[in-house]
Amino acid sequence: MKRTSLALLCALALLLPLAGQESAFPGLFRYKLDNGIELYVYRDPAVPLARVEVCFRAGASAQTPETAGLFHLYEHLIFGGDASGGGSAQFKSDLASLGAAKWNGGTSAERLDWWLTLPSDRVENGIRFWADRLRPAVIDRGGLDAARGSVIAEVKALAADPDRIFEAAIDKRLFGKYPWRRDPAGTEANLAAATPEALAKIRDTWIIPNNMALIVSGDVDIEAVAKMASAAFAAWKPADDPWRKPPPAHPKPGVPRPTWFVYPDPSMPEGLALVELRYRGPDLGTDARSSYAADLWTALVADPSGRFKKSVDANIAGLFGADPISAWYLSQREGGTLSIAAYFKTDPASPAVDRVRAFKERVRGTEITTMRSDPGYFSSKDYDAARRRLESARRIALETADGVADSLGWWWAGASGDYFIGYAAALAKTGSEEVAGFLDAYVMRNLEVIALRMNPSDYEREKKSFANSGFDLVGPTNAWWWQK
Repeated sequence: MKRTSLALLCALALLLPLAGQESAFPGLFRYKLDNGIELYVYRDPAVPLARVEVCFRAGASAQTPETAGLFHLYEHLIFGGDASGGGSAQFKSDLASLGAAKWNGGTSAERLDWWLTLPSDRVENGIRFWADRLRPAVIDRGGLDAARGSVIAEVKALAADPDRIFEAAIDKRLFGKYPWRRDPAGTEANLAAATPEALAKIRDTWIIPNNMALIVSGDVDIEAVAKMASAAFAAWKPADDPWRKPPPAHPKPGVPRPTWFVYPDPSMPEGLALVELRYRGPDLGTDARSSYAADLWTALVADPSGRFKKSVDANIAGLFGADPISAWYLSQREGGTLSIAAYFKTDPASPAVDRVRAFKERVRGTEITTMRSDPGYFSSKDYDAARRRLESARRIALETADGVADSLGWWWAGASGDYFIGYAAALAKTGSEEVAGFLDAYVMRNLEVIALRMNPSDYEREKKSFANSGFDLVGPTNAWWWQK
């Protein structure tokens, strides 16, 4: 009798999650299940729908040269082989039986995720769907072959996409020691050689509960969802933490000296060119504090009516458009990057080589140097306005339950749930002192990749000026890390 009671108590314990905690983000509760799953539940009763998302800290950042592309392949495998077409016929049928209206997944540098949206009164079915689907007991070779064909087709398409060629050429230089950790798509050779055993190793190493977040958002009951999640995933046991010994960090600065290249890009209109300065920025895994300053600084320099843009526009001839200059910061756990770019009109009388060098010198040699030496370069009103723009953009991104889930998943994978929850408060405490420290560490003592995109006809007219200028010539045959 005592043994029976004890067994019943143990069974009940598996069904009861740890006490939930309401976060500083209104409506968002979080739990830590016994097997390590981080559960986030966000209540938004606006419409009777719920989104159920599963995220893993995995993707390109966890790859080796030999496994590049296998996370992407596993993503498709969970869809029954054809993620690009919405999944196999059986997968679509299974989701239709749940009443799922939308579903998708993705593999990026730091996140592997799948999600579905369904009527909120069926949220338990959605949770159980992922609990049953995530770890196939047997990796079927037929499903693997279908996934392989779908992913190889994507890789071929990406290898011909001008934007991806340009980004690959930058990553090959800025992350030159481990560039495969920037390429979620991977290589055709790796995909063609992938075996069920290789995919099972991905599954058993990375698709584990203590490397996972479950995010449920929408018109749901917080406590009921916690019980549903605990019951659905109770049998899933934790494994060794794959991040206990992380891969070696990408070096900083990213390049040992300023590095230049030109890409004759057929997607660029004739007569128009794009110049971009790309730097290694703060990594959330080692310097999350500087990421707030990076966001604030790029908001300051991106202000169309601000001092930076006005000064560059006034001193660089031929910039194109009403707002030709852009600035952004991509925050990632181990791949933060900063960008300042501008469009300009090509002019044979003023070679693009000289225009690019003039842009770099004006941005870095004059404006950024002045920013650092002149505390009044940006006023307190400029800082307040930049914070408001960042806060407004964040509010827009988080207007819907889907937006909250997607943003939370991104930040959880790249940093933590705490980073997402505490972002607004941390940004409010960031000011000129923090921006100055960020500039010293990530711009003044950093080196850049200088990249130029221009139409092939414009390049042909000017290619003599590139011959002895130190610019590499890149294109679809040499841009990717796996190409010589």
